[in-house]
Amino acid sequence: MQTRNKIKLIFILSASVFSCKTADRLPFSKPDTDGVISVEYPEVYELANIVLALTDYGITDKWQVRKDFAYYEEMRKYFEPYMGHPLLDSVNFSRERWEEYLSYRTDSYAFELDGDSRLKRRNNFQSFDIKTFDEFKSLTEDFARKSNFRVFFKERQEYRQQIIQRYRDEYLLAEMKAFLTKEFGDFFGDKKYSIVISPFVYAQNLHRDIDSNWTADFPTIAKPVIEGRKFENKEDKSAEIHTLFTEMDHGYVNPTTEKYDIKARFDEKLWDDESGYSNSGNAVFNEYMTWAVFDIFNSIYFPEFAGKVNLNWHFQNDTRGFIYSDLFASKLKEIYNKYKGRRKIKDLYPELLEWTKEIQPGLSKPLLLNDSDTLYVSPSKNAIELQFSEPMKKVDSFDLVLHFSQWDKEVVNVSGIKWDEDGRSVSFELELPQKEEYYLLLNWWGVQKPLMSQKGIMLRATSGFLIKGNSAQNKG
Repeated sequence: MQTRNKIKLIFILSASVFSCKTADRLPFSKPDTDGVISVEYPEVYELANIVLALTDYGITDKWQVRKDFAYYEEMRKYFEPYMGHPLLDSVNFSRERWEEYLSYRTDSYAFELDGDSRLKRRNNFQSFDIKTFDEFKSLTEDFARKSNFRVFFKERQEYRQQIIQRYRDEYLLAEMKAFLTKEFGDFFGDKKYSIVISPFVYAQNLHRDIDSNWTADFPTIAKPVIEGRKFENKEDKSAEIHTLFTEMDHGYVNPTTEKYDIKARFDEKLWDDESGYSNSGNAVFNEYMTWAVFDIFNSIYFPEFAGKVNLNWHFQNDTRGFIYSDLFASKLKEIYNKYKGRRKIKDLYPELLEWTKEIQPGLSKPLLLNDSDTLYVSPSKNAIELQFSEPMKKVDSFDLVLHFSQWDKEVVNVSGIKWDEDGRSVSFELELPQKEEYYLLLNWWGVQKPLMSQKGIMLRATSGFLIKGNSAQNKG
């Protein structure tokens, strides 16, 4: 698929991979439980996350490891004398080696440190076909002993308990499970369900079966929870619970999907743009479905913020390769609302699948087709023209994002615009900040008025330009 003028920034990944291995269940350290739900902060899982955080990749990548909190600085200071340990070079993975990274991180959950500080496998669980943690087990064990990791971990027990309790208080665990059970049936029953956390996990959530009676999710944690605080407002809470919900609901969506012949009415090749989920059964459909179900849950519990929050996450899903995420979710919600509670989500599959079969031959993703990915700022208003691959809805105004740095951005509403006759181009004037270099992004976080095609499909997320100041142009 053509991706011209799609700015290639590195953003948070939410890789909800779920093709699971099974293993024999054995007891782990006592978790903080709520019925069949437990929130766990395991010792060896923390060891693995600290090791990955200390690698060059962990230090330099902006999104893989969370760094903006006091405990991270405390950890770095403590382990600074051991930065030369050979383990850190051995597990210095990269974004391209994400499977090895996640295998090392997640498989650590199957191990414990015994009384002699030796790593002991407690069951046969593994998250992928590879065994990265096993491969580096001896080096990991050596690093743990030489760094006195267990002392570091033990001394912070109170901190961990505060995070566990705050996570349980803030993430609507009972509400999520009750909603999903009501809409899909009680797939968990008496199965054990573990939520496995570490504050260093900042990207790539996972959903896995530990064995036939035990499911676990490995999500990220919001910064307020890491710092022992409540969410500052309901909008933040509405946004943050997405990371857990879209893992938990795989346990309900996936088995429901298996009851239908998905491929007969949902052609993953037409819905997927290099997400990495193709050719994995119903994985592409399930990703669309899990995020769409969140929209319904969010609309029930946070109706005043759901529209904005859901849209932000669909921008995110677009960048993951699920390029019709908003379209799919909007249709599911439309069907759900039509029945006014008389039908459950599990009963909507046939109608939803008939819709996907009907519309998918005409699916097309609108793209930005400007000749250059770079714009140079002029001292006065900048005349900008956007050109599109297909006719767009001729709106009176739309939003864009000026993205200055990882956390510094500004949402701008553009009005006074002029469309050409068929909607394939739009022109407007805009005053742009006189900064050296930043991005102008269309359809990204914070946008509430996105650009859409006449078919009702959003322009590719993060379409836009690299903006350079006059000084950069003069140097050229």
